[in-house]
Amino acid sequence: MNVNALFFDPGRHCEALALLAGGHLNQGEFALAFQYADRRCRQSNPGAHDYLLRAEASRRAGHEDVAALDLARAMEIDPTDRLVNHIALLWGAPEQKLAAARALVADETSGMDALRHAVALLFENGARTLFGLRRQGEMTAGWVAWAGAAPMILRVQAAGTQDCRIAPDSQHALAGANLSCADIAVEDNDRALRRLDFLLDGILVESFSPPSPLRQRHIARHAPAPHSSADAGPLSIIVPVYEDFEATRACLDALFAGGSDGARLIVVDDASPNPRLRAYLDLQAAARKFLLIRNEVNLGFAASVNKALAQCSSGDIVLLNADTLPPPSSIGRLAAVARSAPGIGTVTPLSNNGEITSFPTPNVANPLGSPEEVARLDALAHRANGAAAVDLPNGIGFCLYVTRACLDAVGPLPEIYARGYFEDVEFCLRAREQGFRNVCAVGVYVGHAGARSFGAEKKRLVMRNLATLESRFPSHSLEAAAFDHADPLKTFRGAIEALAPIEREAALLVCGEGASGFLAREEAQRRTNVEGEAAPLICACTLAGDRVFLRGPNEAPPHSLSFSLHTATGIAALRAYLGATKLRRIEIFDPLSLPDALLTALFALDLPVELVCADLEWAFSLRLPKEGACLGPEAPGPCASCSGALAPSAKDEISARRLERWRSILSRADSIRPLDRISDVFARNVFGADLVSERISPQVLDAPAEPIVEPLIRKTPGDALAIVTPMPCALADRLIVSLGRLLLQRGDPARIIVLGACVNDLAVMGPGNVFVAGKVENEEYERL
Repeated sequence: MNVNALFFDPGRHCEALALLAGGHLNQGEFALAFQYADRRCRQSNPGAHDYLLRAEASRRAGHEDVAALDLARAMEIDPTDRLVNHIALLWGAPEQKLAAARALVADETSGMDALRHAVALLFENGARTLFGLRRQGEMTAGWVAWAGAAPMILRVQAAGTQDCRIAPDSQHALAGANLSCADIAVEDNDRALRRLDFLLDGILVESFSPPSPLRQRHIARHAPAPHSSADAGPLSIIVPVYEDFEATRACLDALFAGGSDGARLIVVDDASPNPRLRAYLDLQAAARKFLLIRNEVNLGFAASVNKALAQCSSGDIVLLNADTLPPPSSIGRLAAVARSAPGIGTVTPLSNNGEITSFPTPNVANPLGSPEEVARLDALAHRANGAAAVDLPNGIGFCLYVTRACLDAVGPLPEIYARGYFEDVEFCLRAREQGFRNVCAVGVYVGHAGARSFGAEKKRLVMRNLATLESRFPSHSLEAAAFDHADPLKTFRGAIEALAPIEREAALLVCGEGASGFLAREEAQRRTNVEGEAAPLICACTLAGDRVFLRGPNEAPPHSLSFSLHTATGIAALRAYLGATKLRRIEIFDPLSLPDALLTALFALDLPVELVCADLEWAFSLRLPKEGACLGPEAPGPCASCSGALAPSAKDEISARRLERWRSILSRADSIRPLDRISDVFARNVFGADLVSERISPQVLDAPAEPIVEPLIRKTPGDALAIVTPMPCALADRLIVSLGRLLLQRGDPARIIVLGACVNDLAVMGPGNVFVAGKVENEEYERL
């Protein structure tokens, strides 16, 4: 295989990078291995193995701290990958080794050597019982390991109950000092096997529920009957509980204080290991605040919910996570949405952490505020959106309202997803097959802490169960992707944000699309990380000039807020929002690209206005004469070319109107703020020092006492010239290629390393002595 040919093939470039990284790694050339693996990680869709390659190259080169970061990233991308877990088990951090060991035990295809290492590590860290079981035809078979030398009792729960004695097998491959192990096999010809319980000294220590077979799904041929008050029975709220005493108490306290809207409350203690939490549940149950169901062993979300559903023969139900904060009247308003239209089967509210229903940023775990903040956002959602409902591909189980008609048609939650994740999605997809709608109640907001039940194990469970879901509903992932792209909830999130101006004192950075938008976002991100400075608010105008979007930096709110500039109503709403926000000043990037309607609205706010300049294209037409050249920014006053731009001929109507508009903007601005030294010198000479702001950005470099001009001198063989390209630029590409060819012509073996991306990376690497690392984030430059 000609790897060099693959390298310059855009379709197979990433494949070549992985091959080159692996080859150099095997040859002990760790710096080159890192170079190719690093570039692969900067291309589109890097996978777990790509980060693993870079981690190995870094570790073998002696950069263990950098390697640890990449190993963590690989485990985050795919915690079920066998190779990733093997590497983590070998040299990962202690918590990474434990996570890898648990994943390898759960992997049916793990090799015996890795499995032996994983089992030993888990028992060293307190495990009492481990097993690897799976269904094989009409058998459930595998192995079980336990601490000590005493026999284990296997209790088979099928049509009846049968106890079997399991003796330790000293010759078993997994057996060790004070560690017993044995193979087991249980017949299940009629699929009646419900659970296998493992007991030591008469105490239940672990339980296994075999996955149910794929059920035949019957799709409804008629729309379901509308929800009505005829669905008699009390509303029931089901709350499965496992850990986190404080979050659970906050949830139940919220329900006691009015969040339940008078519904019947059922709490399922899923074998909580927290004695404080168990005692609290006993106390509240004794006070008749809820019906308490207690599992002997941990069964997981679906099985716990199904035990509670057996107590609910009528009425609608709500599935509620124990780490949620339901505001007063929220459950009642979910019920109202469920009854607002025929065929609604499930209703999900907005939440800070609700996946596709997350606010303000979708598919992100936004911070959970205090109960008061949750109640405030709920009130704003209700005020902005009322009882509106938006169809979803599926509901989300953190807070899922299910109508009785839907529950009767679909049945209980599927238990094939073991202890959690995606059983709610399958239930909702089955509901759609029966003709029911899954909707979001955009006028209801429920707080959700999230990820407390499983902690670091969440990603592994998600990956495993996602594969199961996709095998059963192959089209769901495409539909979910289409929903994310269309984002029908965006308008309703924006309506809430319009009622909640940001409360921090902030600067408003105004820009258009293109280069000015890039500069504004970079400036906002930099200042967000400066201690003592509030994060700015970005106001970005579309290229057509018909709408502006307000955004916070680094996914800070607002996220979905926009205003039309073509209607008086839209402009008035923009002014009202900005007027209610605690703005300190307005900074305008590239003012000539912005429509007059926006500039008029901004100047009407009566705030200090700065015109920010990094280049002077926003100020001049840049139509240079055929003869003559710019004298440079250090010449006093504008040169002849600039003077031509400042005093266009009467025939040049476009330049004349541009200059007139620029002068009008300049007359209303308070100052000009350069972003770099060249723009600073130019602005002072052209516009006068009085207009130039002294509040220069930190990236402005102090001018050297005298120019420093040195030839490119290579001091030692193998030197490299590093070129930083913060953003792709065609002129930079030409410069880099020219430098590369010049070095080759001189016979200089020095290489050029580009830290950043080019317009055409492969073309720039054409000379052979240039390597482009790829896109580099700002915070990475120092480490690189």
